[in-house]
Amino acid sequence: MAADPVFASIPRVGGTTAALGAAETNLNVPTQSSLVFTPGAGGAKIEEIVVHAASATLIPTTVAGLVYLFLYDATTYHLFDTIPVTAVTPSTTVAPFRASRRYDNLWLPAGWVLRASQSIVGNANVLRVQALGGDL
Repeated sequence: MAADPVFASIPRVGGTTAALGAAETNLNVPTQSSLVFTPGAGGAKIEEIVVHAASATLIPTTVAGLVYLFLYDATTYHLFDTIPVTAVTPSTTVAPFRASRRYDNLWLPAGWVLRASQSIVGNANVLRVQALGGDL
């Protein structure tokens, strides 16, 4: 066992550059997943994952569904977590959908990546996923 604890040394933010696409139909071998985070050569620790509604319009409406988070080791997808999405119709007084989940134990070895997909086509091109953490 190491004498000193290991902490992330280089802060990093990863995220989908475009909104999540079509609905996912296979949780064993997902075909609609988007890359969220790739660790550095020494691996990484992810502290928080944020799912939020965003679109070209300022009022991205969401419908109830799920966001699936996968750890991918370049061979196999491992379903890691599922984040519920609630139906929200934003306005000038109602904020768009946003969910945040913190993790104490989400370590990614080098060569693994975090990917995300969603359960419902109604949220296509609306939901984005960001991972906040750091390289080791």
